[in-house]
Amino acid sequence: MTTNSPLFDINQLSSEHQKIFHIVYDELKPHHTSYVQFKINLKLKTNLDIEDEDNEWRYEVHRYLRARKWHVTHTVKCILEMIQWRKDHRVDSILEEEETAVQVELLRKIVPNVYHGNTKDHLPLYIEKSGLVHVDKILNMFTPEGLIRCHIYILEYNCQLTRECSRKLGKHVETFAMISDLNGCKMDLRKVLHLYRQAIYIDEHFYPERLGHMLIVNPPFIFPILWNLVKHWLDPITQEKIIVIKKGHETAATLLHYIDPDNLPKEYGGSCNSCPTFPECIPIYDWSKDTAANDKPGS
Repeated sequence: MTTNSPLFDINQLSSEHQKIFHIVYDELKPHHTSYVQFKINLKLKTNLDIEDEDNEWRYEVHRYLRARKWHVTHTVKCILEMIQWRKDHRVDSILEEEETAVQVELLRKIVPNVYHGNTKDHLPLYIEKSGLVHVDKILNMFTPEGLIRCHIYILEYNCQLTRECSRKLGKHVETFAMISDLNGCKMDLRKVLHLYRQAIYIDEHFYPERLGHMLIVNPPFIFPILWNLVKHWLDPITQEKIIVIKKGHETAATLLHYIDPDNLPKEYGGSCNSCPTFPECIPIYDWSKDTAANDKPGS
Protein backbone atom coordinates (compact mmCIF):
# COMPACT_ATOMS: atom_id res chain seq x y z
CA MET A 1 0.00 0.00 0.00
CA THR A 2 1.28 3.47 -0.90
CA THR A 3 -0.12 6.46 0.94
CA ASN A 4 1.06 9.82 2.22
CA SER A 5 -0.33 9.04 5.66
CA PRO A 6 1.31 6.78 8.27
CA LEU A 7 0.18 3.21 7.68
CA PHE A 8 -2.13 1.48 10.10
CA ASP A 9 -0.05 -1.19 11.85
CA ILE A 10 -2.24 -4.06 12.96
CA ASN A 11 0.77 -5.69 14.63
CA GLN A 12 0.45 -3.09 17.38
CA LEU A 13 -2.71 -4.90 18.49
CA SER A 14 -2.86 -8.01 20.64
CA SER A 15 -3.50 -11.29 18.81
CA GLU A 16 -7.08 -11.36 20.12
CA HIS A 17 -7.75 -7.81 18.98
CA GLN A 18 -6.22 -8.58 15.59
CA LYS A 19 -8.73 -11.39 15.13
CA ILE A 20 -11.63 -9.14 16.09
CA PHE A 21 -10.36 -6.38 13.80
CA HIS A 22 -10.23 -8.75 10.81
CA ILE A 23 -13.74 -10.04 11.51
CA VAL A 24 -15.19 -6.52 11.55
CA TYR A 25 -13.07 -5.27 8.65
CA ASP A 26 -14.01 -8.22 6.42
CA GLU A 27 -17.71 -8.00 7.27
CA LEU A 28 -17.77 -4.30 6.43
CA LYS A 29 -15.64 -4.53 3.29
CA PRO A 30 -18.51 -4.53 0.74
CA HIS A 31 -20.18 -1.67 2.59
CA HIS A 32 -16.98 0.34 2.61
CA THR A 33 -16.39 -0.33 -1.09
CA SER A 34 -19.87 0.97 -1.84
CA TYR A 35 -19.29 3.99 0.39
CA VAL A 36 -16.04 4.88 -1.37
CA GLN A 37 -17.85 4.73 -4.71
CA PHE A 38 -20.49 7.03 -3.25
CA LYS A 39 -17.76 9.55 -2.35
CA ILE A 40 -16.19 9.27 -5.80
CA ASN A 41 -19.56 10.08 -7.35
CA LEU A 42 -19.71 13.30 -5.32
CA LYS A 43 -16.99 14.68 -7.63
CA LEU A 44 -15.31 16.65 -4.85
CA LYS A 45 -12.61 19.21 -5.60
CA THR A 46 -10.06 17.01 -3.85
CA ASN A 47 -9.72 13.69 -5.66
CA LEU A 48 -9.91 10.57 -3.53
CA ASP A 49 -6.83 8.39 -3.21
CA ILE A 50 -8.25 4.87 -2.89
CA GLU A 51 -5.28 3.46 -0.99
CA ASP A 52 -5.24 6.42 1.36
CA GLU A 53 -8.97 5.96 1.91
CA ASP A 54 -8.48 2.31 2.82
CA ASN A 55 -5.71 3.20 5.25
CA GLU A 56 -7.89 5.83 6.96
CA TRP A 57 -10.74 3.33 7.03
CA ARG A 58 -8.61 0.91 9.03
CA TYR A 59 -8.01 3.64 11.60
CA GLU A 60 -11.76 4.35 11.62
CA VAL A 61 -12.59 0.70 12.30
CA HIS A 62 -10.01 0.66 15.08
CA ARG A 63 -11.51 3.77 16.69
CA TYR A 64 -14.99 2.27 16.66
CA LEU A 65 -13.73 -1.01 18.08
CA ARG A 66 -12.10 0.82 20.97
CA ALA A 67 -15.19 2.94 21.57
CA ARG A 68 -17.50 -0.09 21.47
CA LYS A 69 -15.28 -2.15 23.76
CA TRP A 70 -14.26 -4.57 20.97
CA HIS A 71 -17.81 -5.92 20.67
CA VAL A 72 -18.13 -7.17 17.07
CA THR A 73 -21.89 -6.92 16.57
CA HIS A 74 -22.17 -3.54 18.24
CA THR A 75 -19.23 -2.14 16.29
CA VAL A 76 -20.55 -3.31 12.92
CA LYS A 77 -23.99 -1.86 13.69
CA CYS A 78 -22.55 1.51 14.73
CA ILE A 79 -20.28 1.80 11.69
CA LEU A 80 -23.13 0.97 9.31
CA GLU A 81 -25.23 3.66 11.01
CA MET A 82 -22.33 6.10 10.65
CA ILE A 83 -21.99 5.41 6.90
CA GLN A 84 -25.72 5.94 6.35
CA TRP A 85 -25.69 9.10 8.46
CA ARG A 86 -22.81 10.54 6.43
CA LYS A 87 -24.67 9.80 3.19
CA ASP A 88 -27.98 11.19 4.42
CA HIS A 89 -26.43 14.42 5.72
CA ARG A 90 -23.95 14.99 2.87
CA VAL A 91 -21.11 15.05 5.39
CA ASP A 92 -18.35 14.23 2.90
CA SER A 93 -19.02 17.38 0.90
CA ILE A 94 -19.66 19.72 3.83
CA LEU A 95 -16.24 21.40 3.77
CA GLU A 96 -16.94 22.49 0.19
CA GLU A 97 -20.31 24.05 1.02
CA GLU A 98 -19.93 27.81 0.74
CA GLU A 99 -23.20 28.50 2.56
CA THR A 100 -22.13 26.43 5.57
CA ALA A 101 -18.68 28.04 5.60
CA VAL A 102 -20.36 31.47 5.78
CA GLN A 103 -22.53 30.25 8.66
CA VAL A 104 -19.44 28.98 10.50
CA GLU A 105 -17.83 32.42 10.16
CA LEU A 106 -20.97 34.01 11.59
CA LEU A 107 -20.89 31.53 14.46
CA ARG A 108 -17.28 32.55 15.15
CA LYS A 109 -18.54 36.09 15.82
CA ILE A 110 -21.20 34.80 18.19
CA VAL A 111 -18.91 32.33 19.97
CA PRO A 112 -15.33 33.70 19.79
CA ASN A 113 -12.92 30.91 18.82
CA VAL A 114 -9.68 30.21 17.02
CA TYR A 115 -7.46 27.33 15.91
CA HIS A 116 -4.20 27.94 17.72
CA GLY A 117 -1.36 25.61 16.79
CA ASN A 118 -0.91 22.26 18.49
CA THR A 119 -0.46 20.70 21.90
CA LYS A 120 2.80 19.09 23.01
CA ASP A 121 1.37 15.80 21.72
CA HIS A 122 0.85 17.45 18.31
CA LEU A 123 -2.93 17.54 18.61
CA PRO A 124 -4.62 20.43 16.75
CA LEU A 125 -5.67 22.97 19.36
CA TYR A 126 -9.04 24.74 19.27
CA ILE A 127 -9.73 27.54 21.77
CA GLU A 128 -13.23 28.82 22.41
CA LYS A 129 -14.48 31.58 24.71
CA SER A 130 -17.63 29.61 25.42
CA GLY A 131 -18.64 31.91 28.27
CA LEU A 132 -19.03 34.86 25.88
CA VAL A 133 -21.58 33.11 23.66
CA HIS A 134 -24.44 35.37 22.58
CA VAL A 135 -27.28 32.95 23.30
CA ASP A 136 -30.07 35.14 21.90
CA LYS A 137 -28.14 35.74 18.69
CA ILE A 138 -27.70 31.99 18.22
CA LEU A 139 -31.44 31.50 18.65
CA ASN A 140 -32.30 34.42 16.35
CA MET A 141 -29.72 33.91 13.60
CA PHE A 142 -29.63 30.12 13.29
CA THR A 143 -32.12 27.36 12.85
CA PRO A 144 -31.37 24.29 15.00
CA GLU A 145 -30.54 22.38 11.79
CA GLY A 146 -28.18 25.12 10.61
CA LEU A 147 -26.36 25.24 13.93
CA ILE A 148 -25.90 21.46 14.00
CA ARG A 149 -24.59 21.61 10.43
CA CYS A 150 -21.99 24.14 11.59
CA HIS A 151 -21.02 21.73 14.35
CA ILE A 152 -20.53 18.93 11.82
CA TYR A 153 -18.48 21.28 9.62
CA ILE A 154 -16.17 22.05 12.56
CA LEU A 155 -15.82 18.35 13.40
CA GLU A 156 -14.89 17.55 9.81
CA TYR A 157 -12.39 20.40 9.78
CA ASN A 158 -10.84 19.08 13.00
CA CYS A 159 -10.54 15.62 11.44
CA GLN A 160 -8.91 17.15 8.38
CA LEU A 161 -6.39 18.91 10.62
CA THR A 162 -5.48 15.65 12.34
CA ARG A 163 -4.93 14.03 8.95
CA GLU A 164 -2.66 16.89 7.89
CA CYS A 165 -0.73 16.61 11.17
CA SER A 166 -0.26 12.88 10.57
CA ARG A 167 1.22 13.47 7.14
CA LYS A 168 3.46 16.27 8.38
CA LEU A 169 4.78 14.35 11.39
CA GLY A 170 4.94 10.92 9.82
CA LYS A 171 3.00 9.43 12.72
CA HIS A 172 -0.71 8.93 13.25
CA VAL A 173 -2.65 11.75 14.92
CA GLU A 174 -6.38 11.13 15.30
CA THR A 175 -7.50 13.36 18.17
CA PHE A 176 -7.77 17.09 18.75
CA ALA A 177 -7.68 19.22 21.89
CA MET A 178 -9.85 22.06 23.07
CA ILE A 179 -9.68 24.86 25.62
CA SER A 180 -13.12 26.09 26.67
CA ASP A 181 -13.02 29.40 28.54
CA LEU A 182 -16.21 29.81 30.57
CA ASN A 183 -15.43 33.30 31.86
CA GLY A 184 -18.64 35.32 31.63
CA CYS A 185 -20.90 32.26 31.38
CA LYS A 186 -24.51 32.95 32.38
CA MET A 187 -27.49 30.77 33.15
CA ASP A 188 -29.15 31.73 29.85
CA LEU A 189 -26.88 29.08 28.36
CA ARG A 190 -29.60 26.67 29.44
CA LYS A 191 -31.67 27.92 26.49
CA VAL A 192 -29.36 26.08 24.08
CA LEU A 193 -28.56 22.98 26.13
CA HIS A 194 -30.86 20.92 23.91
CA LEU A 195 -28.58 21.84 20.99
CA TYR A 196 -25.51 20.86 23.02
CA ARG A 197 -27.17 17.52 23.63
CA GLN A 198 -27.66 16.97 19.89
CA ALA A 199 -24.03 17.92 19.26
CA ILE A 200 -22.82 15.51 21.94
CA TYR A 201 -24.89 12.72 20.39
CA ILE A 202 -23.17 13.32 17.04
CA ASP A 203 -19.74 13.40 18.70
CA GLU A 204 -20.30 10.15 20.57
CA HIS A 205 -21.96 8.17 17.78
CA PHE A 206 -20.25 9.38 14.62
CA TYR A 207 -16.85 10.71 15.80
CA PRO A 208 -15.83 8.33 18.61
CA GLU A 209 -12.33 8.54 20.06
CA ARG A 210 -11.70 11.89 18.38
CA LEU A 211 -11.46 14.10 21.48
CA GLY A 212 -7.98 14.07 22.99
CA HIS A 213 -8.80 16.30 25.94
CA MET A 214 -10.92 19.31 26.77
CA LEU A 215 -9.50 21.81 29.22
CA ILE A 216 -12.15 23.97 30.88
CA VAL A 217 -10.82 27.21 32.33
CA ASN A 218 -12.42 29.97 34.39
CA PRO A 219 -15.45 27.93 35.51
CA PRO A 220 -18.06 30.25 37.07
CA PHE A 221 -20.00 29.53 40.25
CA ILE A 222 -22.89 28.20 38.14
CA PHE A 223 -20.64 25.61 36.45
CA PRO A 224 -21.55 22.71 38.82
CA ILE A 225 -25.23 23.26 37.93
CA LEU A 226 -24.56 23.18 34.19
CA TRP A 227 -22.12 20.29 34.50
CA ASN A 228 -24.66 18.17 36.39
CA LEU A 229 -27.05 18.67 33.48
CA VAL A 230 -24.53 17.87 30.75
CA LYS A 231 -22.32 15.11 32.17
CA HIS A 232 -25.07 12.47 31.96
CA TRP A 233 -25.02 12.80 28.17
CA LEU A 234 -21.34 11.93 27.99
CA ASP A 235 -19.70 8.53 27.82
CA PRO A 236 -17.66 7.87 31.00
CA ILE A 237 -14.46 7.72 28.93
CA THR A 238 -15.25 11.13 27.43
CA GLN A 239 -15.86 12.51 30.91
CA GLU A 240 -12.34 11.43 31.89
CA LYS A 241 -10.91 13.54 29.04
CA ILE A 242 -12.51 16.72 30.41
CA ILE A 243 -10.30 18.59 32.87
CA VAL A 244 -11.78 21.47 34.85
CA ILE A 245 -9.15 23.98 35.97
CA LYS A 246 -9.91 26.32 38.84
CA LYS A 247 -9.21 30.03 38.56
CA GLY A 248 -5.83 31.38 39.58
CA HIS A 249 -2.24 30.25 39.09
CA GLU A 250 -3.40 26.68 38.50
CA THR A 251 -4.74 27.66 35.06
CA ALA A 252 -1.40 28.54 33.47
CA ALA A 253 0.48 25.69 35.15
CA THR A 254 -2.01 23.09 33.96
CA LEU A 255 -2.32 24.45 30.42
CA LEU A 256 1.47 24.64 30.05
CA HIS A 257 1.63 20.97 31.02
CA TYR A 258 -0.21 20.20 27.78
CA ILE A 259 0.77 23.11 25.54
CA ASP A 260 4.10 24.79 24.77
CA PRO A 261 4.20 28.51 25.70
CA ASP A 262 4.46 29.74 22.10
CA ASN A 263 1.25 27.87 21.22
CA LEU A 264 -0.66 29.34 24.17
CA PRO A 265 -2.13 32.90 24.27
CA LYS A 266 -0.62 35.24 26.84
CA GLU A 267 -3.93 35.57 28.67
CA TYR A 268 -3.60 31.88 29.62
CA GLY A 269 0.05 32.06 30.66
CA GLY A 270 1.67 31.45 27.28
CA SER A 271 4.00 33.58 25.19
CA CYS A 272 2.34 33.60 21.77
CA ASN A 273 3.21 36.72 19.82
CA SER A 274 2.63 35.52 16.26
CA CYS A 275 -1.13 35.93 15.86
CA PRO A 276 -2.32 38.56 13.35
CA THR A 277 -4.49 40.10 16.08
CA PHE A 278 -1.73 40.02 18.75
CA PRO A 279 -1.97 40.47 21.68
CA GLU A 280 -5.61 39.34 21.31
CA CYS A 281 -5.19 35.81 19.97
CA ILE A 282 -8.96 35.20 20.01
CA PRO A 283 -10.72 38.12 18.29
CA ILE A 284 -13.96 39.21 19.93
CA TYR A 285 -16.42 40.70 17.46
CA ASP A 286 -17.83 44.13 18.30
CA TRP A 287 -21.55 43.70 17.75
CA SER A 288 -22.24 47.33 18.67
CA LYS A 289 -20.82 48.35 15.29
CA ASP A 290 -22.82 45.79 13.30
CA THR A 291 -25.88 47.78 12.22
CA ALA A 292 -27.28 44.89 10.18
CA ALA A 293 -27.28 42.62 13.20
CA ASN A 294 -28.59 45.33 15.46
CA ASP A 295 -31.65 45.65 13.26
CA LYS A 296 -32.58 42.03 14.00
CA PRO A 297 -34.85 41.08 16.91
CA GLY A 298 -32.94 40.18 20.06
CA SER A 299 -29.65 41.73 18.92
